[in-house]
Amino acid sequence: MIRWLQCFPYFLREALKDLRENAGGAAIALGTTTISLIFLGALWIVQLNVTILVESWRERFQLTIFLGVQATAGQKEALRKAVLAGAGVERVEEVDSEEALREMKNWLGQDADLLQGLDGSFLPPSFRVIFRPGQRDLSHVERLMAQVRTMPGVERTRSDILWLRRLEGVIRFVALAVWTLSFLLSLGVVFIIGNTIRLTLFARREDIAIMHLVGATDLFIKTPYVTEGVLCGAGGGLLAFGVLWGVFHGLFQPIAGSVTGADFAIQAGGWRLILGLAGAGAALGFIGSAVSVRHFLRGGR
Repeated sequence: MIRWLQCFPYFLREALKDLRENAGGAAIALGTTTISLIFLGALWIVQLNVTILVESWRERFQLTIFLGVQATAGQKEALRKAVLAGAGVERVEEVDSEEALREMKNWLGQDADLLQGLDGSFLPPSFRVIFRPGQRDLSHVERLMAQVRTMPGVERTRSDILWLRRLEGVIRFVALAVWTLSFLLSLGVVFIIGNTIRLTLFARREDIAIMHLVGATDLFIKTPYVTEGVLCGAGGGLLAFGVLWGVFHGLFQPIAGSVTGADFAIQAGGWRLILGLAGAGAALGFIGSAVSVRHFLRGGR
């Protein structure tokens, strides 16, 4: 291993030399790899933002328990204790009729005049259940709703659980689509880089034969070509990030900012995206080149 590391500068020089000598093929491989990784990065950005959006809505999730007009203080206290004992519950806020009316007026904004002349008696008092961050599990909410729904003093319950279930279905579909398309794009990158390396190997088949005759090992022979594939893949990942960064900050973000509002900012992935694209490109380049070199050295050409 130490000897291999000592020889790595030689391997790197040979890889760069091959890239220069086969500039046309390398440029095609780099370009197609970049395009594939641009689509791959765009898919990752979509999945990232859908996940963040769903999680932000989940963190705002609340359960409201409406109380009957005749609910006694004892029934309210028993209900409060039962709710606080529920999994993931952080606190319980009691909202009386007058406060519920004020909140409705604030929610209506300029249309609050519609409630002019009404007092809070037409709105039932309620308990607002706040869950701990990261513990808004829908199964816990359903279990709690089933428990309190039949308790004395409870008129009905309200939650956005059905809406959250639809959102979770959307994120599962998006994740499945992203991974499926990512797999197909990855196969394309492996095929492109593998073919490029195969052409280089074919052009240098006589040099490789001589190296075999003088006792060079397969590892020594194939390392420059695998390095070439890794460089090509990593370069495509960096170029893909540059394109995505320019499009995102120069075109997409100004448009998206005016549509989504200030409460939700579109995320570009940051350093995770550049590491992901460069790392994915390098890994796919390694796989494609390693398979081609192994096949060539076994006489599969």
